[in-house]
Amino acid sequence: MDNDLITALVDNEITDSVIKNKILAEIEADPSLAVDYKIQTLVKNLVREKVRLHRTPDIVRQKILSDIKPKETYKEKNPSWLSGLFEKPTFSFATAIVIVLAIVLIIFNRPGTIEPKNFAVKQLGTDNMFVQAKNNFNSIVEGKLSPQLTSNNPIEIKQFFISNGVKYSTLVPSFPKFNLLGAVVSEDKGEKFAHHVYTTEKGELIYLFQVDENYLYNHEIIKLSDDLIKYLDDGNCYTSVSEGSITILTKAKNNICAIVSNASLKDLEMNFCNLN
Repeated sequence: MDNDLITALVDNEITDSVIKNKILAEIEADPSLAVDYKIQTLVKNLVREKVRLHRTPDIVRQKILSDIKPKETYKEKNPSWLSGLFEKPTFSFATAIVIVLAIVLIIFNRPGTIEPKNFAVKQLGTDNMFVQAKNNFNSIVEGKLSPQLTSNNPIEIKQFFISNGVKYSTLVPSFPKFNLLGAVVSEDKGEKFAHHVYTTEKGELIYLFQVDENYLYNHEIIKLSDDLIKYLDDGNCYTSVSEGSITILTKAKNNICAIVSNASLKDLEMNFCNLN
């Protein structure tokens, strides 16, 4: 977003409520924009509190004019409103120190930029959730894995998980653009895990595999790399695009969810990166 829009917002120059609310929403969502907004607001408030405009004393005016044009005689015609700007420094030394200190503190407390990482290269082994999710999706596409239950009812699918031994609470969200197709319960070392599938109007598939976070923390049955788990615990959504499919990992309540699909990246991130 153009920083000029933030300046216009701080200066109350934006009268359109729709545009104003959109800018505020972007500021709230982006830590770097929030810092810029705070700095500009702080400086404006300090200027409003500290700056006082007065007419420049005649002796000061004459000295300035004589320095500029020492050989010419200057006759003032009418006092200009600009003359009030030259009476004294706009900021006192103390005010300047306060502004500089405030800006420094805000900058040093700016949230660190999260560098995108290629977590996918560290997800290895047949017991890795990321690897399993991609393999399961490929099996569904190739017709090697079919739903044990065919249903478009979220409540029916959640009950299916419970009745088939899944011990953790599951999430089966509904979306306007995606249609529920069915569900599967898998077993690994005596534990049951939940999987369900969506389709799009274009026939694209969306596969969702969800596991309670505790299974991943102990690494005994299923795992992800520790840095990826921390990334998800911090509220981030990880996306990887490879081999003609998109893989998204996100955390919803106490579950880690792996979503694999051949649908639109924009639609997938919009719907699955904010599960609750």
